[in-house]
Amino acid sequence: MKGLLAGFDSEQALREALQRFASWREIETYTPMPLSPPGLVPAPRGASPAFTLPLAMFIAGIAGFSAFFWLMAFADVRAYPLDIGGRPNFAWPTFVPIAFELGVLCAMAAGFFGFFIVCRLPRLFDPIDQCASLKRASRDGWFLAIRSSDAAHLEQARGILVALRPASIEEFAA
Repeated sequence: MKGLLAGFDSEQALREALQRFASWREIETYTPMPLSPPGLVPAPRGASPAFTLPLAMFIAGIAGFSAFFWLMAFADVRAYPLDIGGRPNFAWPTFVPIAFELGVLCAMAAGFFGFFIVCRLPRLFDPIDQCASLKRASRDGWFLAIRSSDAAHLEQARGILVALRPASIEEFAA
């Protein structure tokens, strides 16, 4: 997988590039300040983390509740059936509070680890960090990065970028 890093002199030039690449999915911007809301490119279609992460947490919570409920029921009814105070072997109301707590624990663990997966963390090194011009991104540079495993796709992107006349274009190994 390879990528292109194009540096622009102004926010307006970067916005023009973003409009040209609006339908592309493999783009990232590196800017010294957040882009102001007018003219922002809409998010790409597909499942967003705002939907998938809560869904994963919900499924993990339900699965955790069910698994621990049935584990306690199995232990009380099959593995260690004890007659304590004349109560029935399957006293399900006693299992609900702890199964609920463990279900919440499973949901929180799924949310914690899911957050790192969605954000691609920990990412200690990214090949784009080796680009010399990227050092300006935190001061006065406006950069657009395009990644692709298809060489033809990258050449098409290079053609569009050259037409936009950026200050710099660098290729990096993604």
